[in-house]
Amino acid sequence: MTQDEIRTTRRTPRGRVEFRAVPGFRGAEELVDECLRWDVRRSGVWRTIAGEELALKGGPLASRGVRRHGLRRALLAAPAPCEAERRNLEWLSKRLFRCAEPVASVTLRRRGAPVQQLLATRWVAGADPFDDAWQRAADPERRALAEEVGREVGRMHALRFLHGDLYPRNALVTQRADDGGPGHGRRIVWIDAWAAGPTAWRRGAPYRVERDLGAWFSEAADWMDRAQQDQLLTAYADARAANGRPIPNLDTFLQRIRSARRAELAKLEREPRRLRGRPFPIAGWDPN
Repeated sequence: MTQDEIRTTRRTPRGRVEFRAVPGFRGAEELVDECLRWDVRRSGVWRTIAGEELALKGGPLASRGVRRHGLRRALLAAPAPCEAERRNLEWLSKRLFRCAEPVASVTLRRRGAPVQQLLATRWVAGADPFDDAWQRAADPERRALAEEVGREVGRMHALRFLHGDLYPRNALVTQRADDGGPGHGRRIVWIDAWAAGPTAWRRGAPYRVERDLGAWFSEAADWMDRAQQDQLLTAYADARAANGRPIPNLDTFLQRIRSARRAELAKLEREPRRLRGRPFPIAGWDPN
């Protein structure tokens, strides 16, 4: 969003509502009402608002999230998660990554802490989650997708940007972009960047780079064969080197990815709901 973005604030019986949108967006009232109606967290909801097809995500924050983000607001002037994600998507787009295009964000605050939120991005027509597209793809297309993931994530990390939620479900696959704009020639569209950002590198140290890849392979190791995994990791290492941030020790790097993946599996054991009905991933995995 630019300096000309729409910014409004209003008080309601439920708290203070902050609204931010791209210039010219005419659906402020409708989007605020949509946000205030949601009583559970949802993602990927499709709506036509002010003549635009939008994907919506948001809902009420859990009490733990309210406390955490309220404290971060008080101490660091940190934005609400939906506002942070909007900024992260803009950051990626400016650096020619293909990602969901943010349109507007709504935050409901009480005593300064965010309690409810909504993010609207332009609907990506004809897109499928990465894992669904992978299952339908032939082997040559799978190799191309694996290489694109490695190349794009490697460039992302070389620019000191961490995704923070890099699961295959948070990448979409669509038709190749041939319009000359951001993402030209690529098929992968990045979404769900709420935990991401260039500042994430400073917050969590470079080890979070391996955690990004550990999250990816916590799911993808089940359905990417060894050659496809090697192709992704090779493209990743090449992109890091080409962008001035080579991997200092590849063996150590791969061991850390494996450790990060084990941490992801431990998280699934503690919270089986994260599996979303899928079988538990294979426990043994060696990226060497």
